Amino acid sequence: MIKRQPLTVNQEATLVEVVKIMAIHNVGLVVVVDEGGRPVGVVSERDVIRALARGVQLTAKAIEVGTRRDLLMARADEDVYTAVKKMRERGTRHILVVDNDGKLVGVVSIRDLVEDRALKAIGDKVWWPPPEE
Repeated sequence: MIKRQPLTVNQEATLVEVVKIMAIHNVGLVVVVDEGGRPVGVVSERDVIRALARGVQLTAKAIEVGTRRDLLMARADEDVYTAVKKMRERGTRHILVVDNDGKLVGVVSIRDLVEDRALKAIGDKVWWPPPEE
C-alpha cells in the first residue's frame, strides 16, 4: 500500500522547508522524525494554513505548528482494512506506517487508497452488479 518513500524533516526544520517539500512533491503531509527515524510529529497542509492565519512566520520551526501528540500509526504488517478503519475513526487523510521498532517506513494517504488498483478491483467485485434500489 505504501507508494513511495516518506517525506521527512528533522526537528529543526522550518515551516518554509516543509512548504517547499509539499510543493515539490505535491503532497499534503510531511513527517518530522527524530535521529532514529521515529516519527515525533507531522505537518499537514491544514496545519500550515492555520499557522499562517495566526501570523506564524515561515521561519518558525515546523514541529511547533504541526501535530506532536497522539500520532495516527499502523504497523507495517497490519492489513489495509485496519489502517483504513483507524483513519476513518480519527477523520484523518493520512496514516503513518512504522516497523516494529517504531521507525517510519511510509505514509499512506486517502489518495493512495483511492488510486490503488487492487482495492478498486475488490470494490468492483463486492459491488458488481450494483445493488438494486
